[in-house]
Amino acid sequence: MENKKLVPTHTKKRKKIVMLPDLRSYVYQPNRITNAIYDYSLIQERIFNSVMFHLQEAITISRRGEDYTQLSLFKDYSRTDSLSIKIPLRDISTPQNYEYVKNAIEQLAGIVVSIPYVDQQTKKSFKHISGLLKANIPETGDRSSTIEIIIDNHVAKMFIEIDKNPNGQPINYTRFIYEIAQRASNKYTSRIYKLICSWKKKGGFTITLDEFRKWIGIEDKYKQYNEIKKRILMPVQKELFEHADCWFNCESEDFTTKQGNIVTHLNFKVISPELIEEEGKRKDYVLYLLKTHFQMEQKHLDQIQPILDQANLQAVMLKITQLREYYLDNVSKITDIASFVVKSLLNEFQEEAK
Repeated sequence: MENKKLVPTHTKKRKKIVMLPDLRSYVYQPNRITNAIYDYSLIQERIFNSVMFHLQEAITISRRGEDYTQLSLFKDYSRTDSLSIKIPLRDISTPQNYEYVKNAIEQLAGIVVSIPYVDQQTKKSFKHISGLLKANIPETGDRSSTIEIIIDNHVAKMFIEIDKNPNGQPINYTRFIYEIAQRASNKYTSRIYKLICSWKKKGGFTITLDEFRKWIGIEDKYKQYNEIKKRILMPVQKELFEHADCWFNCESEDFTTKQGNIVTHLNFKVISPELIEEEGKRKDYVLYLLKTHFQMEQKHLDQIQPILDQANLQAVMLKITQLREYYLDNVSKITDIASFVVKSLLNEFQEEAK
């Protein structure tokens, strides 16, 4: 796979730099594909991503509600039961690693994948369980080599067609940057990156540890959460952190939910440069409110700085609004409004900020 040049994107809150590829090809895929259950190697995941990349024209047409089978890619669609896609070797690996690619494709043809989907006519939920593809591959590879991937028509339809709402607008899909997924050096990075991309607009999601283990294909491995954190979550977080358009922080205290000492759920908060910038704006607004409405000086702001850095700023703003209303109703009872607000905020959020 060719190396892509990275370009810096500054975030305003921490003066950090997010290094994104200068070439960004956005890939759309149905969430049924994002949520599919399988365990691929790094090379197999790159092949899978390449298939989705080469289906983008069809997916774009399908998202508009038009007939994608009129594309040249589907010229034999009505006469055969499969679809053929030509993928350049350079999109997956280098000629020097071609033996690994061949072995990965041979194994890929036999790996069972479970894809959840809803039948659009009956509205019933199903799982499609099968190997996803077949392939024709050259015995030796060079930079001009191509690999022919053959997909069953029914599987191709599941790859291409994105759900629509009653107004005909696309829903339940994932948009991710192809170059970020392909440059991953950890087999789990691309999978988790695409999953958090699917939740980017909603800000995050919660998944049970058992569901996560099953989804990523480690039901028989890493029985303890600490193993999963060490071998999967931390390496993925390191790859994505400020080198992608979104990432997560598995070291935050609220990342896990426990029953006693047992981790039962993972709480992914999707972090992005836009979120960092937005939180920076929120913090500036909170400071403005505190100075304007409560006559706070720097000594007061210094006391609550840990809260502004770590607590939920939306909750802090709500509390400030409530304190403002309380103060207006009790002006004669409060002689030092700045100290009163500092004490109230510390009582409310100090534990959260630790």
